[in-house]
Amino acid sequence: MNDTKTATCPVGHHKIENIHNGKVPNGTVKAGGQDKPARGEYIRWDAEGVEVVPEGEAEKIQAVSDQFNRFQMMNFNEHMHCLRGTHLKTQGCVMGKFIVHDNLSKHLAQGMFAHPGSYDVIMRYSSLTPKIVPDNTPAPRGIGMKVFGVEGEKIWGEDKKTQDWTFNNYPILELRDPGTTYEIADALERNWDDIPKFAEEQSKRVDADVATLGSQLPRQHMVAMPEYSQSAYRFGDYVAKFGVFPLGEEQKKLEDVQIKESDPINIISQELRNFHMKHKVTYSFCAQLLQDLSEQPVGDIGVDWDSKKYPFEQVATLEFPPQDSWLPEFRVWWDDRITVNSWHGLKVHQPLGSTNRMRRVVYAESRKLRLRVNGYKDYIEPASLNEVPVPLPAPQLPLRGQQAVQTVKVA
Repeated sequence: MNDTKTATCPVGHHKIENIHNGKVPNGTVKAGGQDKPARGEYIRWDAEGVEVVPEGEAEKIQAVSDQFNRFQMMNFNEHMHCLRGTHLKTQGCVMGKFIVHDNLSKHLAQGMFAHPGSYDVIMRYSSLTPKIVPDNTPAPRGIGMKVFGVEGEKIWGEDKKTQDWTFNNYPILELRDPGTTYEIADALERNWDDIPKFAEEQSKRVDADVATLGSQLPRQHMVAMPEYSQSAYRFGDYVAKFGVFPLGEEQKKLEDVQIKESDPINIISQELRNFHMKHKVTYSFCAQLLQDLSEQPVGDIGVDWDSKKYPFEQVATLEFPPQDSWLPEFRVWWDDRITVNSWHGLKVHQPLGSTNRMRRVVYAESRKLRLRVNGYKDYIEPASLNEVPVPLPAPQLPLRGQQAVQTVKVA
């Protein structure tokens, strides 16, 4: 990728109407960038005010972890299989390349992006609702990726050279801190079998604009979705949030294509499979650097970092050659045996902020419960693509009594 120039990433197509529209009175603080970029003065990751740990946080985090374990067991009672605490529903798994650009500006040549290079990567598309819902229902979606062969000191000190990244398809998150997460999770637990009642409670919150955002997301196809880290990470010397945005022309053609309520319940996974089998799929991997703590808080991920004032800048490209994204062995192996965790990676990309400190505990306890209930002693941390299960095509079985897409035939 010689002579690569830093590019500002196109994020305007997230199509979320109530961010930066001047009509949000209660929960969301906006930067007010007036369409002008900030001055380019970047805050160090260890500067005062970046990490603030409030009193009693550890107790709140443990209470949230217990809640999510109970969600897992309630789902187990439904599905007779223990699922993740979040991002339950796999929509597809793919293998490709993670290409770090060369000639990056100094503020972008940080951590694993300090030197150009190409890495193998596996990526999972998923729906992140705490209960499994049909694909034609508006809901948050996400991606998780594991990059292989990344050199450097790891947060947990293990010897596997892997770096994990996780993203959701909207820039902020209603689970903005442990206290808020506990309140929302408590409402969900009380209304587990009455989701409309849960939604009604969220609509009455003081931060309802944030708390209800996930149910207002557009019904996009996943290859056309923007994806956001939502929380902040150490970015070498600095701090950044990250974004993954569609690059391929065929992907961009789908940006305005909406899934209909009448579409089959598995429309996302099967259209994703159809697209991946026919096209090379590419994404830009971008960084949005911290410049002003008053407008870009690290501890509250319910606040959007205005991308007009603090632009996303491209640091890498993701490339996935045509392939089947719906291979049973690959999917089951990912669902049951491996984990993607934002804390699994380099020290120079340590997750920051209260929600990430919460994730460190909740994800670990969720993984332990999932493995124990499903009969596994430990999870697998693969070291390379060679450890990804041998792909086998999915069986072709017509479903006469249920509206579902007939899976794509494999030659």
